[in-house]
Amino acid sequence: MAPLSTFRRLVTLSWGLPLTLGSLLNADFPGIKPLPVGHGPLPAQLGGGRLLAELSASNGGANISFTLDQAAAQHPQFHITPQSGWMNDPNGMFQLGALYHVLFQYNSDAAIWGPPSWGHVVSSDLAHWQRLPNALEPDTTYDNNGVFSGSATVVNGTPILLYTGVDNFTEYGYYYQTQAMATPSPLPPSNPDPLLTHWTKSAQNPIISNTPLGGNHSQFRDPTTAWQQDGIYYSAVGGQLDCSGSAMLYSSPDSATWEYVGLLASQTGADPSAECTPADNGESCDQFGAACRSWECPDFFTVPGLNGGYALKWSDQVLGRTPYGADWYVLGNSPGSYAVADDISYADGLFTSTYMEAAYTPRFLDYGSIYASKSFDLDDGRRLMMSWVFETSVGCSEQCSAGTAFTNASGWQGVQTIPRVVTYDAKLSELMFYPIVEVEQLRGELLYQSSVTLDQTTPLVTAPFSNTSNGGRQLDIMLNITLTAPTSASGINSTFDAGVMLIHDSTTSTRVLLNGTMIQASSTTWVVSSLGVFVNRTLSGGATNTTYQGGFEGGAVSVPSGGLALDDLQLRVLVDHSLLEVFANQGRGRIASRVYPLSNDSWTVSMFATMQLAGSSALSAAIYAMDSCWVDSV
Repeated sequence: MAPLSTFRRLVTLSWGLPLTLGSLLNADFPGIKPLPVGHGPLPAQLGGGRLLAELSASNGGANISFTLDQAAAQHPQFHITPQSGWMNDPNGMFQLGALYHVLFQYNSDAAIWGPPSWGHVVSSDLAHWQRLPNALEPDTTYDNNGVFSGSATVVNGTPILLYTGVDNFTEYGYYYQTQAMATPSPLPPSNPDPLLTHWTKSAQNPIISNTPLGGNHSQFRDPTTAWQQDGIYYSAVGGQLDCSGSAMLYSSPDSATWEYVGLLASQTGADPSAECTPADNGESCDQFGAACRSWECPDFFTVPGLNGGYALKWSDQVLGRTPYGADWYVLGNSPGSYAVADDISYADGLFTSTYMEAAYTPRFLDYGSIYASKSFDLDDGRRLMMSWVFETSVGCSEQCSAGTAFTNASGWQGVQTIPRVVTYDAKLSELMFYPIVEVEQLRGELLYQSSVTLDQTTPLVTAPFSNTSNGGRQLDIMLNITLTAPTSASGINSTFDAGVMLIHDSTTSTRVLLNGTMIQASSTTWVVSSLGVFVNRTLSGGATNTTYQGGFEGGAVSVPSGGLALDDLQLRVLVDHSLLEVFANQGRGRIASRVYPLSNDSWTVSMFATMQLAGSSALSAAIYAMDSCWVDSV
C-alpha cells in the first residue's frame, strides 16, 4: 500500500486544553488511565468516561464527543488486530505441520502508517491466536525504509518469505523497491522452535534487483506465493509496465535465484474496458490514475472445479473513486508452460481473462472496506483468503493512513477478516468466499434461536436475549429467509427486503439486509429474480462516517438464470465491535463494513422484512455470543 504523508492532529479536552495525541496518550493526567490493550472482552456498560475528547468539524466533518472508553470499545476481539499501532496487508500465511501462521504489515510505533515490520501470530486451530514477536524488521540497506508486502511459500518443509524491501526515500523521493527473501533460523526440521520466532534474511538479497523494460522501481512490489510447474518455481510481482497495472512473472530453479519470464497479466488484458495509454517514461506513471494505475498485492491460484482455469486477483487505488482502494478478481486460462524461447523474447499476456470461451468481467472480491487480500492453501486441500479491513471512521480519508483524533485515541488501526474458504460455483461461474468452519469454535452461549413470520402488519420483531459479557458486540448471527408469494396476477413483480437490525441505543442502529425482486415465473411458481446485499450505516451514529459510500455498502448477488427458490435466502453477520462481516447466500455476496457507535448500552438485535405486495416472510434465526480469539499459548 502506498503511504500518505502523516501529520499530527489535535483533540480538545472537555476543559478546553488543546493537546497533541502523542502528549495526550503518554502524559500523566490526574484520573486518566492508559488505554486498555488486554485480550479480554470489554465490559458491556462503558459509561463513566475517563477523558472526554471531541472530533471537531475541522478534523472530521462533524462535532463528536467521545470518551476514551468509547473509543477503545471499537476494538474487535475475535479477529486478528494489533494490540496497539497500525496493521494493514496480510502477508505470509502458511501451514507448517499442526500450526498456522499469519504475518502482516505492522507499525508498532503509532496508529498510523509508518515504515512497516512484519507482525506475526500463530494458531493451532485457525480460531485461537497467539501473538509473537515481529518476524521481519526494516534493518538492512535494501529495506531500511520498510519491509513491504509479500507472501510465504513452503518448499520441502521450509517456509520462505518473499517480500519487497524499500529504501532511498530521502535520496529519490520515492520508495526504491526490490524483492528479498527470508527463512526461519535455524531451518526446519532442525529448528526446535515450532513457533518460528526467529527469521534470517538471505545473504543473496535482494534476490530480484531489476525491473523489466518499461517498469520502474517505484511500482515494483508484493511478490506472490510461488507455484511449481515442471520443476520450476514461479512468482508474480505487482506494479506497472508502461503505466499499465501488471503482474510480472519470474522463474527460479531453486526458489532462491530468479529471472524475468514475461508478463503474466496486465490491467488492459484482464479488463478489456480499461483504456491505458502508456507514458513516454515509465517513471512518470500515475499509481492512482483513473485509467492507468498500479497493481498491488497480486494473487494467482486455482481451486477445485475450475477445470484447468485460474483466478487472478489484484488490488488497485484510484483517487476520487469510491471505494478508493478495491480488490478484484477474474477467472481465465493459463498456458501449459511458461517457458520462453530465449533471454530476449519475453512472454506477453500468459494469463488471459477468457473463461469458458467468454470474456470474464472483473468482480469485486468484497463490497466493503477491504484491501490487499491474500490466499494460501492448507494441507487438507482448502484455499483460504484473508483481507485487511481498514478504518472508515469520521475524519478518515482514503485508507486512513494518516490517522485521526479518533483513531489515535483508540490507539490502533486495522483488522484482518476471518479466513474465508474459496470455492467455485459452476452455475454462476463465480468464486465464493465464506468463513472457515473453525471460527465456530469461538461460539459461546446460544443467545437466541427461533422463527418468526413478518408481514405488512408486523414488519419487525426483536430477538430477546441478555448478553452482559460483551454487550451484544460479539455475535454470530445466522438467518434463513423464506418468502411467501403474494396473491396477484401473473407477471407482476414484488420487491422485498429482509434482514437484521443491530440496535445500539434508542437513536442509533445499523441494518444488514437482503433485498431484491420476486417474480411470478408460472401460474404456480414465484422465484427471486434479482438479489442484493447491503449494510445501511446511515443511522449507526457515533464516529461512523455515514456519508462514506453514501452510507450504504453492498451490491448485487448473482442468481441463477432461472431465479432462486423463495426459501433459498441466507444471511450471516459476524459482529465484532466496529467490524461487521456480512455473507449472503453462502458467500456469493460479501461485505466487510465498519461502524463506530458511541453508545454505552448493550446492543440488541431485531429482525425485519417488508414486501411491496401483500405477502409474508418467515425468518429463522440463531444468534451466538462469540469469545475472544486471543490466547497466551497455542
